Amino acid sequence: MAASAVLRLAVALDGDPGGAPERETPLPPERWAERVAEAERGLLDLVTLDDAHRPAPDGTARPEALQLAAALGASTRWIGIAPTVTPTHGEPFHLSTALATLDFVTGGRAAALVRPGLDPAEDRNAGRAPGTAQERLAETEEAVEVIRALWDSWEDGAEIRDAASGRFLDRARVRPVDHRGRHFAVRGPSVTPRPPQGQPPVLVAVHDEAGRRLAARAADLALLTVADPDDARAQLAALRAAEAEAGAARTGPPLLVFADRPVALDTDPRRAAARRAGGPGAFAGTPEELAGSLLAWQRTGLDGVRLLPASPGRDLPGIVRGLVPELQLRGAFRRRYEGATLRERLGLPAPDNRLSGRSV
Repeated sequence: MAASAVLRLAVALDGDPGGAPERETPLPPERWAERVAEAERGLLDLVTLDDAHRPAPDGTARPEALQLAAALGASTRWIGIAPTVTPTHGEPFHLSTALATLDFVTGGRAAALVRPGLDPAEDRNAGRAPGTAQERLAETEEAVEVIRALWDSWEDGAEIRDAASGRFLDRARVRPVDHRGRHFAVRGPSVTPRPPQGQPPVLVAVHDEAGRRLAARAADLALLTVADPDDARAQLAALRAAEAEAGAARTGPPLLVFADRPVALDTDPRRAAARRAGGPGAFAGTPEELAGSLLAWQRTGLDGVRLLPASPGRDLPGIVRGLVPELQLRGAFRRRYEGATLRERLGLPAPDNRLSGRSV
């Protein structure tokens, strides 16, 4: 998919996962609501919520991302919300219904940032035996396949809700999944109707060749960790090659591709540099300087950027009140939300129901 003339922007609501944890964590509920409201005022495409099956690096508890997403979704109207989910440490059936419910709560703004559980500490907390990265990635890929099939197990229009006849649904439009794979056996169907988006977008962070394969076969949107525009071009080429290699295993449209960008913003570049965010592609400077840098990155073919604030409490206002107006002045960012769902705003077509017409 060619890069859009208008840059798409996401933000990690809990900041840079590779950076130093903020002293204010765990945040009270009202602070999370303030952050997502700020991001929505900036017309951002979506926010992501981190999660893991272990405490945060500083030992504090973290909110469960799916439940937090539901609370934030009920308090917003436009912005997409993508909680992190770990299919290797949760049942695909339960994840599919939770994400479908989130899509109903938000009116079609749910997404899922899918990650395999590769941390031994998470295995211990989840009661799982250790596994290799290759095994976990294969299990994650299959889990996403099952989740998507469960979303499609109800056709659009399956719900009748006819009180006069006492009929809630048309059983002929609710179909079994009948999945028998290496890691999962699921008969189905889902207990939740098909989500408003049909298929809420699936995001995958790509850090290596195995991540590229997972994204190419299972995702709608890939998040690349890149150092600079030349690195972005090289990784984009590698990702497109992985898509081509996936062949029939990939059933959706071409991947959208965002770059992850750690950022520290200030009107004084020296103060920003003092808080420099870590990791590849890290930026420290003014919102105006970041706007120019992001547009240079976009010319590599990227569809958008996910910003990882060094300090969300300080940098999110800089993104919304500094970066966004600068991009708007350059004609590179929207001035209002358009489209009814997150898929529409990302330019993803309405998905076909792959189980439609299957005989029961």
